[in-house]
Amino acid sequence: MKWQTYFLLLLTAFFIFSGKAGAEELIVTNENELQMVLKTAAENDAIEIKKGIYQGNFSVNKPLTIKGEKGVIIKGPNKGDVITINADDVKIENLQIEGSGSQNAGIHVNGNRSVIKNTKIYDVFHGIVLKNSYGHQVDDNIITSYTNEKIVHKGHGIYLVEAPHTHIRNNIIFDTNDGVYLSYSNLSEISGNKVTNVRYGIHTMDSEDVILHQNQLTKNRNGLMLMQSKRLSVKENYLFDNTTIEGAGIFLFDTFDSKISMNIVKKNNKGMYFENGKKNEVLFNEFDQNDKAMELAKGSEDNGIYLNNFLNNNQQVITDKENENTFDLEGFGNYWDDQRHLHLDSNEPTIHASAYSTSPVLLNENIRHGSNNYAYKSGDVFYHLTTKEPYLQIFSGSPAVELWNTIEQFVPIPSKQFIVDENPIQTPVVMGTMIEQKESKNDEKNVVGFEKSGFFLVFMSISFLTLWYTRRMKNDA
Repeated sequence: MKWQTYFLLLLTAFFIFSGKAGAEELIVTNENELQMVLKTAAENDAIEIKKGIYQGNFSVNKPLTIKGEKGVIIKGPNKGDVITINADDVKIENLQIEGSGSQNAGIHVNGNRSVIKNTKIYDVFHGIVLKNSYGHQVDDNIITSYTNEKIVHKGHGIYLVEAPHTHIRNNIIFDTNDGVYLSYSNLSEISGNKVTNVRYGIHTMDSEDVILHQNQLTKNRNGLMLMQSKRLSVKENYLFDNTTIEGAGIFLFDTFDSKISMNIVKKNNKGMYFENGKKNEVLFNEFDQNDKAMELAKGSEDNGIYLNNFLNNNQQVITDKENENTFDLEGFGNYWDDQRHLHLDSNEPTIHASAYSTSPVLLNENIRHGSNNYAYKSGDVFYHLTTKEPYLQIFSGSPAVELWNTIEQFVPIPSKQFIVDENPIQTPVVMGTMIEQKESKNDEKNVVGFEKSGFFLVFMSISFLTLWYTRRMKNDA
């Protein structure tokens, strides 16, 4: 009876590696068929939607895969959510979705572990709402709100409410209220997205341990709006041209114990703005061509700000006089392009951000002599005069103010309104992405390794079956 046992084991392995048995692929060509199939399909069936316009509101109440041909449009009646997902493990791919109600969504998800990819969403209030659920993947979608310019009130592109462990990757979002809004959605990843012309590009609220990596956030009020959050990882984002009067590339409010590293913060009104932000680490960033590179408002204390490049900004760093923050790490400060250097040591090494981005304390002792011989002061007296007398801003950047600021660098003017970098570095930090490249290569190796292991198991199963069949034939002979 051994061969029967072996056969059952082989059959079990076949079903494990070949996917779930019994799933059917169902084809629909009009909205009536789609409504019917959504009710009658078995769990884990796949629905293929042929090219055409499908009008109505649709609900998915069981695990299904729904995939459209090119040219499929799911058009809601401008009432309610266009597609509502109430089941776990639903996959939606290659659809165009339009026409939600005035407070509703293109796709509203209540079930867990949904996958939404390669879908276009237009003329809706919210694009995608993920609520009271977990474990979603939202990848490679294009999302906007109402295209009618007369409609002022718009929802969010992707809106997470108590939806932890969610991955939002490589989406294009524009002309919404917020691009991506996370509320109470811990342990999520927002990466590789392009968001433009919204209020806040990415908005975290009451969320912890969230990854915000490699997003491009341009022409918004604030690129990143980080509120009442903890332990965020903000890395390799591009924050450009967020220029409204009160806007910033990174706006950090009531946020603690987070790491902001290797971001390019360029041509914003304020590069980075703190308010009641504490115990955050800001390193290996480039602040370039902003009106104000960094502003530390009230209650922003115990932050570590070092190994950053401050280049071509009208003002570098300004601070509330009560704040106390650190501007160097183990003898390494920041690079300030407006500092008048006295190069007593011409052999300063080049610091590469990618080489030290995870462990800056590993900077070698043998290059410690490369810091500048004079401390740097920022937070000029002229700025504080303009806060009391705003009309003086017309002189900002003038030769007279430049001269004034230069004198301040070398003359000990007593003031609590300066920040002081005791160990500024003489050459800019070279930005790089070596660590991210290594991680992506490792991920690819893991995927390839998994595929190879699956192939190996199938190969061994076939070999075993062949060997068993050969021996049986010999015994029968």
